[in-house]
Amino acid sequence: MFFGMSMSILKLENLSKYYTSNSGVTMALSSINLEFDIGEFVAVTGESGSGKSTLAHVLAGIIPYESGELYFNGNPTTHYDSSDWEKYRRDNISFISQSYGILVGNTVLENVESSLILSGTEPCEARECALDILREVELSELAGRRAGKLSSGQKQRLSIARALAKPSKILIADEPTGNLDRENSDKIIRLLKNVSQERLVILITHEFDEARDYVTRHIVISDGNLVSDAGIRPQTVRGDSEEQRTVPKTKKTKAPYITRLTLKSRPVFCSIMCLFIALTMFITFVFMGTFTVALDDTGTKIYDSSAFLNGDPKRIVVMKEDGTPIGEDELNSILSVKHIKNVERRGYIADFSYYYRPYVDYRLYETLHYGPTWHPIDNPNDTFVTVDVEFLDSYSYMRTFPLTEKNILSDGRAPEDIYEIVSADSAHKVGDVVTVYIKDRANWGQTYYSEFNLTVVGTTSYGEGLYFSDKLAVTLSSNLNSSAGKNAFFVPYEKGQFSLVTTINGFEIGDDDYYFSSTPSWTLSNVVLGTERAFFGKNGMIFLTYSGTYKTANFNMILVSRNTFENNLDTSPSNQISVYIDDYSYTDRVIDKLADKGYFAFSPFRHGAVEVDADLAVERVVTLAISFAVMLFTFILQAILCKAMFSSQHKHFRLLSEIGLTSKGAYLSLALEMLVFTLIGETLGISLVFILNAVGFEQVANIFKYLEFGNIMLLILLHILSLGFVLLSLIRSLKNRVFYINRKNYDLDFAAMDEV
Repeated sequence: MFFGMSMSILKLENLSKYYTSNSGVTMALSSINLEFDIGEFVAVTGESGSGKSTLAHVLAGIIPYESGELYFNGNPTTHYDSSDWEKYRRDNISFISQSYGILVGNTVLENVESSLILSGTEPCEARECALDILREVELSELAGRRAGKLSSGQKQRLSIARALAKPSKILIADEPTGNLDRENSDKIIRLLKNVSQERLVILITHEFDEARDYVTRHIVISDGNLVSDAGIRPQTVRGDSEEQRTVPKTKKTKAPYITRLTLKSRPVFCSIMCLFIALTMFITFVFMGTFTVALDDTGTKIYDSSAFLNGDPKRIVVMKEDGTPIGEDELNSILSVKHIKNVERRGYIADFSYYYRPYVDYRLYETLHYGPTWHPIDNPNDTFVTVDVEFLDSYSYMRTFPLTEKNILSDGRAPEDIYEIVSADSAHKVGDVVTVYIKDRANWGQTYYSEFNLTVVGTTSYGEGLYFSDKLAVTLSSNLNSSAGKNAFFVPYEKGQFSLVTTINGFEIGDDDYYFSSTPSWTLSNVVLGTERAFFGKNGMIFLTYSGTYKTANFNMILVSRNTFENNLDTSPSNQISVYIDDYSYTDRVIDKLADKGYFAFSPFRHGAVEVDADLAVERVVTLAISFAVMLFTFILQAILCKAMFSSQHKHFRLLSEIGLTSKGAYLSLALEMLVFTLIGETLGISLVFILNAVGFEQVANIFKYLEFGNIMLLILLHILSLGFVLLSLIRSLKNRVFYINRKNYDLDFAAMDEV
């Protein structure tokens, strides 16, 4: 760039600078008075520790001064704040340090381009100008090489190329030849001489002889004091008639460019950060998810069956608010709710229990078993008897053939008659007759049960056990409005379907025979079915009261003819149904969805889980404590490690600040950089979570069951917020270490700076 007539651009008036250390206060510069013009090539020399490098950094606006005044273009700078100094460095200063000050992770071309782009040059113009400048310093053939792989002389020439690229009025070179041989030193000095024709060049050096033939002025400093200031030769300034080179400017933010430059320069660092964030994301999901799941204390309680015998955690009871029956269309609507696996049309039947494996001994304790047993002494012909039937709490609960979204039959058809079943037991096939023992413990008492011989009409691999007919469910759960009591039920008599035993004599029942107890508990006139009175006779009703060693008295089974049974069976829709869900963890979601549809729904398991198991309660508290502690530790460790890893970027941002990067641009760049790491890390972490869920990893799969999509997004947001706090900490550190012009907070080593 070309400038106009010679003018005083920098002026120091009684300027002083000191720094403190453990041993006391050291005066780096003491009442310095100097003036510099465009076109000068000034050499500043002095012994080690004399203050010459401190002078360079003060003139460059990198460190502050304590007293006196620094004038720029005739204007004082004592009132400058951090943003003013940033603008000063960006627009007016090119700085070359002894340590090269290049971006070692980026290419030679990117180093020069960065200087132009940060100064406001359009990217397309910046590349063209950068290539021209690289040709001037004989580095064009190395444009694509990483700067860190250059030799010492090449690195210093690149540093000068970058300084040349920046259209600033002042170029300050702090010991640029300190690490070079004589040949490379001469090249550097000649380049600086050429630059001085259009700028002010200040060369800090301890070897004046190498610059003697080129500089226009020689300044000597000793112990922070100005010793001499002598002119060597006239300065040379290109006149106004010379063609000025202009560079197209842009006001676009530099943050995206700096972010790309930074990420490209540190691939290993970027990979580590992405993997680290992915790991913390996974830990956040697992432990915070576990914490959220453990907030539900139902799993720590013991189920009390006094309200609902069937405490299946997957069961939800559903009714209408007005208590009216739930029709078939409504059943299909309920079935469409996510996580509902199937629907039990007859909700009351879900609390009836049954047992059907007669020759299997299910021993829970040494003296307890349930189901009928075979007695080889009493039954030498392997005859099955029912004398020793005992029922424990672990038998199955009845289900009718379920309403599902797909056909679940493997063979046969659904049960239609009262004496038909579908079996999910692999031991059964279509046509088998299965002896089933049914009881209603809530209403019949512990010793009452009914024995049925039921025919398998279909098989399935869906679920387990037996699926009964809708007619049997209606029969068992419908109460008779009579003096027979609510426990009486009626079935059509068909020989061979069940066993009959009287208190006095055992009779072989024939097709036309009817039997009743010699001591019935109520008379025929007390029972009314519809408009038909009970009576004896063919096709009529038979009343039978069981008693004896295994069928207790006063249990009322009413046997009727087939026609009477069919004509009086109420198959209208039930006002209470049960739905079975995929997992208990979906309970709240399903209940909420059903409520949205206008249904009252509740979980019998949750309703009955009232008594706390002390051991499970302690285990839950420990789980909550561990999950919270791990999360807290993860967030703290995340902040510490991120801050430690990003501290290595301070030098990178300081170098960029010296060629024009503002604090705002640096903060935005850091935020974008963190955003990139977060997006990639979150994607990797979430992908890992979903993969583990897909393969059935229990800890992750359980969390997915309990948490809806919105809850999962909240966990992800929580992790992102934790990274947001980390970002604020990183920005604060960057501000204190790079962009805050205060010697107490600036991390330059002032004591060592002037040792060379």
